[in-house]
Amino acid sequence: MKNMKTISITTALLLLFSLNLRANEGRVTIHVIGEDGLAIVNAKANIQFAVAMPGGGLGNEKVVNVEGLTDTNGICVLTGNGDDAYVGAAVLKDGYYGASGYRMEFTNSLLGHWQPWNPTIEVVLQKKGVQVPMYSRQVDEIKVPVEDKPVGFDLEIGDWVAPYGKGETPDFLFKYESKPEPKVPIREIPPYDVTLTVSFSDDGDGIQSVFVPTRGGHSGLRLPRQAPADGYEPVLIKREYKERGQKAYSDYRDDQNYFFRVRTKKDAQGNIVSALYGKIDGDFNHAAAGGKLAFTYYLNPKPNDPNMEFDPQRNLLK
Repeated sequence: MKNMKTISITTALLLLFSLNLRANEGRVTIHVIGEDGLAIVNAKANIQFAVAMPGGGLGNEKVVNVEGLTDTNGICVLTGNGDDAYVGAAVLKDGYYGASGYRMEFTNSLLGHWQPWNPTIEVVLQKKGVQVPMYSRQVDEIKVPVEDKPVGFDLEIGDWVAPYGKGETPDFLFKYESKPEPKVPIREIPPYDVTLTVSFSDDGDGIQSVFVPTRGGHSGLRLPRQAPADGYEPVLIKREYKERGQKAYSDYRDDQNYFFRVRTKKDAQGNIVSALYGKIDGDFNHAAAGGKLAFTYYLNPKPNDPNMEFDPQRNLLK
C-alpha cells in the first residue's frame, strides 16, 4: 500500500510537471488611442507568442501571431498560447505611425493560464503629418580615414569628403583619437581609450541631444516632428575606455538621439538666414577597436524647414 501511495504521488508530480511544459493560454487587452486621447477604431492589434518546436533547445521556437481590430472604444482583446512568459505587441493603422516594441511579462501560470490574466497595454498612435523627402543613410561601421585630425563627412552624398571619399561639403567633422596602451598577456582583454569628437564647419551649426526611452514600446516616429530652432552645441565628445583590471566605460546610451543643424548662413547682424536641419536616430557608435563609426541620419534638404517627418518612399540617397 505504501509503495502504491508513493507511485501515485510520483505520477501526480509527473503529470503536474508535464502540464507545466505545455503552452499556457494568455490573454491581453490592447487599448489604442490617438494623441488627442480619443479611441482609434479598426486599428490592427497584434501580439506574438513564442512556442517551442519539437526537439527543444535554445532558440528552437516559432512565433505565433494573434491579430484583431479595435472596437469603437479602441479596445481589442487577444488570446493565444505560448511557452515563454511574455508576449510582444504592435499596432498598425492607416494614416498613423505604427507602434511596436511593447512587451508584456507574465509572472506565473495558473491552471494553464498565464498570469496576470488579461492585462491591458495602452498604446498611443501618432497621426502622420506632412512627410518629406530627405537624405537618409544608415552608416554601418565605416572606418574613420585618419586619426587625430578632423575629417569631413558629406550628408547629401553620404561619404567622406575628398581626398578620402566622394563628398564635397563637410557637414560633420569627425575626429577619432586613440590613446596608446601597454601590451598585456594574450588572455587578458587589452585596455583602450578612444574619443570621437563631432564638430562642424559653419558658425551656427551644431547638435543637441534628445532622449527617447527604449523600453515600453514606441511609435514609428520616435522623435518630435520638428527640429528645435535653437539649443545647438558646436561640439560633441564621445568617449570609451577600459583601464587594465577595471570595468569598461562608455558614454554610449541606448536612449540617445540627436537633432542637428548644418550649412548655416548668417547675415551681417549674425542672424541665421539659411540652414538645413536633420536628426540622428540613436547614438554615435565608434568601436574601440579599429576606429569604425556607425550612425543613422536624416537630413531635410529644404533650407529653414525643421520638419523631421521622413517619407521612406522618397529617400534622396539611393
